[in-house]
Amino acid sequence: MSVDPSPPKQRLSLKGARSAPAPAVLPWPVLVVDDDPQVHLMTRVLLRDFEFQGRPFEIISAHSVAEAHAALHAHPDLPVVLLDVVMETPDAGLAVARYVREELGNHRLRIILRTGQPGEAPERQVMIDYDINDYRAKTELTAQKLFTALVAALRSWTHIDTIERLNATLEARVAERTRELEEARAFAERLVEMLPSPVWFKDDGGRYRLYNRAFRDFFAIGETCWHGKTSGETLGTSEAATDAQLMAGETDRLDMETTLADATGMPRALMVSKAVLRLADNSPHGIIGVATDITERKALERELRRLATIDPLTGAFNRRHFMAEATQEMERAVRYGNGLSVIMLDIDLFKRVNDTHGHAMGDEVLRKVVEVCRANLREVDVFGRLGGEEFAALLPETTLAGAALLAERLRRAINEIRVPLAAGDLRITASLGIAEREADEPSFDHMLHRADQALYRAKQAGRDRVEQASSRG
Repeated sequence: MSVDPSPPKQRLSLKGARSAPAPAVLPWPVLVVDDDPQVHLMTRVLLRDFEFQGRPFEIISAHSVAEAHAALHAHPDLPVVLLDVVMETPDAGLAVARYVREELGNHRLRIILRTGQPGEAPERQVMIDYDINDYRAKTELTAQKLFTALVAALRSWTHIDTIERLNATLEARVAERTRELEEARAFAERLVEMLPSPVWFKDDGGRYRLYNRAFRDFFAIGETCWHGKTSGETLGTSEAATDAQLMAGETDRLDMETTLADATGMPRALMVSKAVLRLADNSPHGIIGVATDITERKALERELRRLATIDPLTGAFNRRHFMAEATQEMERAVRYGNGLSVIMLDIDLFKRVNDTHGHAMGDEVLRKVVEVCRANLREVDVFGRLGGEEFAALLPETTLAGAALLAERLRRAINEIRVPLAAGDLRITASLGIAEREADEPSFDHMLHRADQALYRAKQAGRDRVEQASSRG
């Protein structure tokens, strides 16, 4: 195998000044495979003065099948080969063609068969089976015909090369984009997996398709335990109604509070947010949900509500909450014409208890009184500590006669309280005043004031008794 490179060209500059050398023009490499040295020489001579697209031709010679294989490996981007059919064997050229197409997998290389025996042209099927691009007799390859055949082959190779390069670029871009999308998907999955709140995705049939570690930990399940199952099959509660709202487009998002048992069986308060996940054409693809554990927050809210409404010493409602509840009940009674009564209660000689036995004993007496009063009241009744040793009970839908019976029962229950002392039990009494809402009663404060006046009369009359408020008329 021999190569005949063209001599380098030089450009002369004016006035002897040197200019930058012109960039080298790469020639078109043409592989000539023929066992006749004269063919190689003649091909060089014929192509010596020809150029295509401003590029000359460079002949790469191979005199045998082995040299042809070596040349093909050394020059993988060869555009065209002039291939003799008969060399070591009658079909040596066809063997080279088969090697190019099948073993190298090279379908860009343009193969022009040449033979010195014009009457023995290859059959049509051979041209097709060996993917031969052209066939010429050596005797007809004049300079012009040889150039024409090579130009046709080079144009074909150039088009194929351009298409393959574009395809390679496109494939590279697709591969890069696929890699970026895969990385983005993997990142999103890792992000969702690491979120501290349970996150899940259900398809348009309501079946779980994805859930993160927090979700699995909450329910103590494996990665695939609930995959393909519905909430009805797993939690025993159907979310079909709310999911249908989202899938139908009635709303884009739903927020709701619910209670579910965790893996230990403990009920947990959850804030659940669900939204529909849509495809590029805006069609619904499924439901994505996230749950936030608000158990501690709800407990804190209950505690704050208790602290804001409950007297910390006795457990009865404090004055503010009692008055708020009483105002609402008064408005309801006025609107619907219902009965409403109130009992004012004051522990007799309570200051003497504190002075004689200490405030700790006084606190115990207050708690005992509240305990027995609440035990005798209905669930709808409102009982509160108005201050010191003074209490009140609001009795919805209760007449004055009913309030009098209850007040007497409370008085007797308080009389039965016994607080152990070192020198014997401490006995307690209470005075009570009752009042009923009158038809033209302007406010609850006015009705409470009448009950307080009745309580004062009970104190004046000797304590440990019940007095009824006089009518406003």
